[in-house]
Amino acid sequence: MRAPQHCLADVIERLAVDDPAAAPLARRYRLPPGHVPVLAGAGDVRYQAFNGTEIVRAARWMPEVAEAFRTGGAPPPLAWAPEGRPEFNRAVFLNLLGRQWLPAIADVDLRLRGEPPARVADLACGTGWSSIAMAQAYPLISVDGFDLDADAIQAARRNAQEAGLTGRVTFTAADASGAGVWGQYDLVTILEGLHDMSRPVDALRVARGLLAGPGCVIVADELVEEEFTAPASIEEQYHYGWSVVACLPAVMGDPDTAATGAVMRSATLRRYARQAGFRDLEVLPVDAGMLRFYRLTP
Repeated sequence: MRAPQHCLADVIERLAVDDPAAAPLARRYRLPPGHVPVLAGAGDVRYQAFNGTEIVRAARWMPEVAEAFRTGGAPPPLAWAPEGRPEFNRAVFLNLLGRQWLPAIADVDLRLRGEPPARVADLACGTGWSSIAMAQAYPLISVDGFDLDADAIQAARRNAQEAGLTGRVTFTAADASGAGVWGQYDLVTILEGLHDMSRPVDALRVARGLLAGPGCVIVADELVEEEFTAPASIEEQYHYGWSVVACLPAVMGDPDTAATGAVMRSATLRRYARQAGFRDLEVLPVDAGMLRFYRLTP
């Protein structure tokens, strides 16, 4: 989506150079302090510079995506790579997941703080920041992260080691919708990952089987409208755009794909939950920006 011209001009006008007379490679440019968190503060929840990398990454396979739309089938998988998988959720998870979002779910927060130490399974954990964030916020718990991508799991292990959490956080490369995920847990989380799974019902069925006693599954996914509307809001258009160029093409190679896409409405998740054997789905009153939190009860 193009920025309004006046906004671009405003940024350019605010860009200052220390010495205009200096040689081109010797000049040093500065932005106002308020721009730093958005463009350079990778540890700040306002950081958005990763979007440039995401757009380039998505653009690289546009010819294959267009051909798949034209002829059917799916583009070849887009390989994981550090430059192609920016840590866009690192700051958000480390600053908000265990400090604001989970504490807003009172009974879950109480269990994670209590004895005996709770066990958490984090499905679709990616490079591990959600698992690490939970372990940092709740010093008694242990977290097992699972993700289909072996390269992402290797990065997650490095991240946990650097955070000093290898004793309480483990990572396994496994398909959350298959037989490679096992154990008994007090809490299972799927954080901004369910809509990207080709077989979400199978993944939820696995999640339900992991629960011990009165445990629950917490799902966080895109905050979209409850019903289709036209014209859609700017936020809805944003989710539709990424859904078409990234989320849907990534799962179309599975002949049994649910083809959910980024616009997963509450009614869709409720249907998936019932098919997976859950008794109830609750939309939680968690203020989480562009995410909506759900609790699934077996």
